[in-house]
Amino acid sequence: MSRRKLVNPVHAAAALSRWSKAWNLQRFAAPVLTVVVCGLLLVVFQHLSQAVDYKSVMRHLRHLTFEAWAGALFATALSFVALVGRDAVGLRHIQTTVPRSLLWVGATVGSALGNATGFGALTGGAVRCRVYGAAGVTPAQVGRLTVFTSVTLALSLVLMTAAGMVCAADTLAGVMHLAPGALRWTGAALLAVLAAMVACCGPAPRTLRLRFDWLAFSIPARRDFVAQIALAVVDVIAAGLALWALLPHAQVGFGNFVTVFSAAMLLGMIGHTPGGVGVFEASMVFALGGSVKTPEMVAALIAYRAIYFGLPLILSAGVMAAFEGRALKGRFALLRPRHVSQLAPLFLSIVTFVAGGMLVISGATPAFAKRIAMLQTMLPLWVLESSQLLGSVLGVLLLFVARGLLRRLDAAWWLALILAVTNLALSFAKGLAFIEAGVLGFLIVLLVATRERFNRRSSLFAERFTSTWLASVGVVLVLAVWIMFFAFRDVQYSRDLWWQFAFDERAPRALRATLAATLFAGAFAVWQLLRPAAGRFVKPAREDLLDAARIFRAQERSDAGLAMMGDKSFLFSESREAFLMYAKHGRTWAALHDPVGPRREWAELIRKFVELAHSHNGRAAFYQVRADALPLYLDAGLTLRKLGEEAHVVLSDFDLKGSHRAHLRYALKRGERDGFDVEVLEPARVPENLAMLREISDAWLDSRFAREKSFSVAAFNEDYLAAQSVLLVRQQGAPVAFVTFMTTDLNTEATVGVMRHLPEASPYAMEYLFTKLALHLKQAGFQSLSLGIAPLSGMQPTPLASHWHRFAGLVWRFGGRFYNFRGLRGFKSKFQPRWEPRYLAASGSVGVFFTLADLSLLAGGWRS
Repeated sequence: MSRRKLVNPVHAAAALSRWSKAWNLQRFAAPVLTVVVCGLLLVVFQHLSQAVDYKSVMRHLRHLTFEAWAGALFATALSFVALVGRDAVGLRHIQTTVPRSLLWVGATVGSALGNATGFGALTGGAVRCRVYGAAGVTPAQVGRLTVFTSVTLALSLVLMTAAGMVCAADTLAGVMHLAPGALRWTGAALLAVLAAMVACCGPAPRTLRLRFDWLAFSIPARRDFVAQIALAVVDVIAAGLALWALLPHAQVGFGNFVTVFSAAMLLGMIGHTPGGVGVFEASMVFALGGSVKTPEMVAALIAYRAIYFGLPLILSAGVMAAFEGRALKGRFALLRPRHVSQLAPLFLSIVTFVAGGMLVISGATPAFAKRIAMLQTMLPLWVLESSQLLGSVLGVLLLFVARGLLRRLDAAWWLALILAVTNLALSFAKGLAFIEAGVLGFLIVLLVATRERFNRRSSLFAERFTSTWLASVGVVLVLAVWIMFFAFRDVQYSRDLWWQFAFDERAPRALRATLAATLFAGAFAVWQLLRPAAGRFVKPAREDLLDAARIFRAQERSDAGLAMMGDKSFLFSESREAFLMYAKHGRTWAALHDPVGPRREWAELIRKFVELAHSHNGRAAFYQVRADALPLYLDAGLTLRKLGEEAHVVLSDFDLKGSHRAHLRYALKRGERDGFDVEVLEPARVPENLAMLREISDAWLDSRFAREKSFSVAAFNEDYLAAQSVLLVRQQGAPVAFVTFMTTDLNTEATVGVMRHLPEASPYAMEYLFTKLALHLKQAGFQSLSLGIAPLSGMQPTPLASHWHRFAGLVWRFGGRFYNFRGLRGFKSKFQPRWEPRYLAASGSVGVFFTLADLSLLAGGWRS
């Protein structure tokens, strides 16, 4: 017997509970920690900003030379080349390779995203998973690569800082406000540790396991470790050179500067703010404040952020858009759309959030006086005032829309495009902000190029925003408020500022715009936090499907077999002897048909479902319910609308005699002449014929440029078809058409399911098929065959008809251009069916029209 201890279920459950609570606490603590860190950074900046003013920073920023910008760009390019080399060595470490084209895309794009957003191991790693995955690199291998490059980057920063401490201790002592001896000893100790790490590496990678089997370390080969450290040093030096080129560096040597730069980068990594923002800047200003004037340092840091972080992010977003637009498909053939389908929305979300933050901060800062003077001759004052205020509010809205882009929502795409175009016009009207207009123009191009990726039909604000996202928006607003007070430090605050309107009154305009943005964001956040959870569609569990199948088989209504498609959730009664099947789109919670199961359980289920929808601020709807159950829906407070009529063929009366069956007799004779014969495939034989049925189905869909339906319409789902019988039509021995039919164990009623035929099949194939189906079911002892609903059928206008009834009657008469209402009823009428009315029971009155729109999307296969 194995001596391995068995896990105690009670202890496991307790551990799982503790882990769940810890996870929830972590999710709550993350945004709180972000706000606290940003608050502390603002306190630090407030202290540092005492020696600097906004105008001097902007003056130094405008006076940066072309040579400084060009040098920074060249150093940035060199740094990213080193990043590509680091990824190449990392791939060698994990013993895999990728094509050179994928290496360049994965390394540069992943690094740009990781640098700009922070948590590079997660964000950059996600990009590498997609790009390198095209060459067969697994996520586990990408994880090892990311850990290797991240750890070696931190070690390279330690190496450079330690080397600077040893070699230039006397100079750094004054800069870093530490004793030279302490610096030398600390640096020497760090260098000794790094040397020991190199010595521990062998000629080949190996795994070091400690006392516990699950605790192990991967030790790289010495050549990989040394090469990675060397390339990381080149990367850091080049990044430092990008900032150095923007600085008036006469009073500080490059060696000392790189040491300070490395230490600041290390602190930024430890702080885990996006790109080390705030921590890095505060460290640089604190360390070099005695050598470089603070306004010059701040201006250089702003330019450095734009070149080293902003520009690569924008270019990477352009690369993703180029892939979407097929401009690079030939060059990078391995990267197919599925590999970048998640990357384009990610980059668009980040660029949109940055653009929104830019607009909010722009509204809080003064426009250039010369440009305002130019606008004064062209625009009235109210246009200038309203443009700045509206631009800030729409910037806040962009911050929230960015989350919808991340989730690939089509509504978010449309709103982002509208906001970007609107703000593009406002950026000129509020102060001729050309850089701002350029960023927005580029965002518009990216949105247009990636339109196909935003295809999820869902309400933009249906899902809750996470606390982290709300905290991020809050940080942007707090930063905007701080910048506003910093920019207008020399303006004495008074209540009269709020009501001062003039072209040269820039402080009151910024004050009003920032207040409007803050109030809008606060109101939106409160609404998000207080509104009920929207809820979402959840696929049914296997146990629920089994229980639903058991209940369905035990009753007589065969159309309830649509529950077996697996595209609807279930709501069971307390006894689990009855259920409702439902789906959700937008605010509409739609139950299909009446409850399934004993009638005594129906009232409880209807009430529970209405309460469920209302608890999520949704609209309850029951689609295609029968007339005998209408009192139950009226008692639940729902409004009734007639949808149409369902055709039921009474099989006991069905035959081919008489003049009214002449067209059916002709269809059979024509079918025999064309070489038709039929075959019944019982459920046990369906799986072996699925491939053949799939070919017919796909050809039918392609010929109609259609997609699979769902919810209230049977779809070609293999598990669903395998539980039904199929009537197959062959022409000259070749299968050309089929229809599935749902039945229960009572064998009293059958309902038509999936109906498909080849485009080249005889026009009489379907009429032949349905006639043979009715005759087969009659012979098998069935009482009724449902041919499905004819929408808007039987809704002739009368003097006392409701507005809905009159509207539906008009659609029935004149809507044939969009849907063949009359043709569908005419085909089913050939079988002389009994027409039974079907209704919609829904919450509210005006909301019924929104419900109908959601139901049409549900039938089209959309979920939310």
